[in-house]
Amino acid sequence: MAVDPAERLLNLIIALTHARVRMTRAQIRATVVGYEPADTHVPPDEARRREAAFERMFERDKDELRRMGIPLRTVVDPTHGDEIGYKIDASDAAMPGISFTAAEAAVLALAAEYWQGATLGPDAHQGLTKIASASSAAPRTPLTLGAKASSTSDATATIVDARARRTAVTFDYTSASAGHTTRTVEPWQIILRAGAEYLYAFDRDRGQPRTFRLGRIHGTVTTVGGEDAYEIPQPLPEPSWGDTGESHTAVVGLRPESGHAIRRRGTAAGADGDWDLFEVQYRHADAIKEEVLGLAGRARVMTPDAIAQQVRDEASAALRAAERSGGAQTRGGGDRG
Repeated sequence: MAVDPAERLLNLIIALTHARVRMTRAQIRATVVGYEPADTHVPPDEARRREAAFERMFERDKDELRRMGIPLRTVVDPTHGDEIGYKIDASDAAMPGISFTAAEAAVLALAAEYWQGATLGPDAHQGLTKIASASSAAPRTPLTLGAKASSTSDATATIVDARARRTAVTFDYTSASAGHTTRTVEPWQIILRAGAEYLYAFDRDRGQPRTFRLGRIHGTVTTVGGEDAYEIPQPLPEPSWGDTGESHTAVVGLRPESGHAIRRRGTAAGADGDWDLFEVQYRHADAIKEEVLGLAGRARVMTPDAIAQQVRDEASAALRAAERSGGAQTRGGGDRG
């Protein structure tokens, strides 16, 4: 049975790392799973063909090991100088220590927090734990990313994987213009804009590029068709965000030392108790709503009343869901006022 090239390469690394002195080509061919062993019962022409196939395969694997930075040593037998063997010294192959600044560690913590509660959550948490154990700069307390739905993270993971394999995806989607529809798209890019995530993709049904807000995707994102089904344009055309509508103004309250992105683009409008007030221009209510929710209680919408009520409703729903899922600690719980 044919062995995947990656599996064969891994088998070769294990064999050469554990070899006491070296392994000759004949030993590698006979013992490493993935190479076809020599067979003395085949005709000479067939034997030569198989030998040549092994040589080509082994040379490609050697080149791949060196490309990966794995130090493959050539060892010559002191008695028989013409008999060459190979070995990987584990000490030479060990990676140097990795250190992170406090800012870099904080970014890694935010990345792990992003996947919390999603399919990749355990892997992200395990990776951050390993970093924290080896680096004094790594944060020991979790950083709050905000009201992040695990379904959105899982959708992102599926889309990122599909993009890497050039596979189309399909999902149910709700928009103000088209209502509830099923879309089939070719993923191009994930974009973070104004605190919200968007998929920029080619919409097969409409025959043109479109942007899709990941928070409006319902259910499961599934792949359609095989791999390498499309090409991603280089360079990508500029996304159309539909920013031709009327601009509106919201008043957002921020706790001290929080909401710096809103502070930068907003206009100071006084204070209300412990809240710093800022006037912020927006075209899509969802954008300002999710940006405020993402600040996890350190921001609130003062006006307009309709968006303020939506923020309160969604924060309360997220809090109830967290309580039902096992009594997770709530730090702020979103805008509840």
